[in-house]
Amino acid sequence: MKERRLLKATLITTVLTLVLAACASPTPQPAATDVPAEPTQVAAATDAPVAESPTEAPALEGWRALDAYAPYPETLQLTLVKGGQENAALLPEGESIEDNRTLQYIEDTLNIDVTFSWVVPSDSYSDKLNLAISSGDIPDAMIVTPIQLQQLVEAGVLEDMTPYVEKYANEDILENYSQTDGIALQAATIDGKVWGVPNVQPQADAPLMVWVRQDWLDKLGLEAPETVDDVEAIAKAFIEQDPDGNGEADTYGLTGTLNPVMVPSNLHGFDVIFNAYSAFPTLFYKNADGQIVYGSTQPEMKAALTRLAQMYQDGIIDPDFATKNTDASNEIVVSGRGGIMIGPWWISWWPLNDSVKNDPNADWQPFMIKDNNGEYTYSMGDYTNSFVVVKKGYAHPEVVVKILNIQNDLSYGFNDAPQYYDNFNEIWNMLFPLPFLIEQPYVVERMGRDYQGALDGTVSPDTFGDAMVLEFDQIQADIAAPRSDAANWATRMARLNAALLLAGGYNETRADPSAVRFYSVDPNWPSLKKMEEEALLLIITGAQPVDYFDTFVQQWNDSGGADLLAQMNP
Repeated sequence: MKERRLLKATLITTVLTLVLAACASPTPQPAATDVPAEPTQVAAATDAPVAESPTEAPALEGWRALDAYAPYPETLQLTLVKGGQENAALLPEGESIEDNRTLQYIEDTLNIDVTFSWVVPSDSYSDKLNLAISSGDIPDAMIVTPIQLQQLVEAGVLEDMTPYVEKYANEDILENYSQTDGIALQAATIDGKVWGVPNVQPQADAPLMVWVRQDWLDKLGLEAPETVDDVEAIAKAFIEQDPDGNGEADTYGLTGTLNPVMVPSNLHGFDVIFNAYSAFPTLFYKNADGQIVYGSTQPEMKAALTRLAQMYQDGIIDPDFATKNTDASNEIVVSGRGGIMIGPWWISWWPLNDSVKNDPNADWQPFMIKDNNGEYTYSMGDYTNSFVVVKKGYAHPEVVVKILNIQNDLSYGFNDAPQYYDNFNEIWNMLFPLPFLIEQPYVVERMGRDYQGALDGTVSPDTFGDAMVLEFDQIQADIAAPRSDAANWATRMARLNAALLLAGGYNETRADPSAVRFYSVDPNWPSLKKMEEEALLLIITGAQPVDYFDTFVQQWNDSGGADLLAQMNP
């Protein structure tokens, strides 16, 4: 097993204590919600008492004494909800989201029985959960957004998770929290209490890359892209020069979706093009003067929108992008009609693996795009953007922390966790009862350097955990026989090629962690977001001239945006 760094008990305690102390001041209160109070659930696996004060550091002796993996003496029932239905066909024959080996392993380890009230496509999860929240029909535990967390806390329907995170999270998870300088736990803290188990996903979906079919580049004699100009030139060639060789004008340039911007994760979005113009839409971030500004209303946006509108007018961008969801645009590249896709480092696992399954000649490669200053600068989201919460009254709230411990072990090969699936990275979110990442910051780059070191002979694969051994075997297999197995290819592209690009360095513009506490409770925020989404699509598609951006900014400020920023910058 790989040697693991363990966090000292004093450091863990100090981090949690400081976070809770820093967040003890009251949070702005929203208007009363319509969420009714709900009955509740997880008890400790031992009879050890829980600290009464969330800020009281537990005694050093006995820290970690509670078994974070202990099974319950009687089978515990846990009801959840889930997104991901659209990809269920990727699971091995005979397995499903509700019944698979990983879920069974977790259930057997803890002696729990997990059932799902509903499972829907990923794109429908948030809307379905909002309906459940408004009706009061919420499950025992669920994954929520910052806004949903605030609503549920104000409605009084959640368990206080402070003592459970403190006592049940394993060393790896606690270390990952500590590496965010307390920001992750702070994001989950309202009125001095930790109301949800926060994710840590500082980079998992960002920065975005431009993935291009190298075989098409080679066929047309084109160089790899470095700038937006290069991307546009390649897209134009892919449209006009029949790169698939079928004699038909059926290939696309740039794909897109009805969400042109979505930080930190956007498939087929235009985030990279905005960033190239030093524009960072949808982010509340601090400018050079230390003031929080909203990226979607900054002057740099106009130049980026001008470029995108011209690209759309010239036919470089899919003319129907504004009507398509992610699945519809995925179909373009999977079917072999598209050779460019913008997305995170991991999209070789999905959807590009399906492109390679259909056509082993599809040699997709990732590229990072320079900005107008010749540097690599990208939008980055919050360290934390979702939370696992437990319904008030549920007898054993700590069970979700125990589940996350085991999921962490399965992901990284810790504690002899079994590795059932060669395509685990492709399907993990369907296997886990709580599809949730608590990652070490910049683990992607670290793993990429480790894999390259093993290939070069400077790092011994004997130092890898089971999960990394499996991935390294896949990387070596694809090097020996490129694209002969789509799963091996996907792991090589994500864990090696894309990871090493990230390891080369880039600049970050990251969302300010305090902003969510303001806009999540602002009554004007839903209408401000809708106004922004409509304005971007209208301008890019030419339904409004680029100068309409100035009108949008004025309307945004007058409709509550200026007041919102004033609250963030007292």
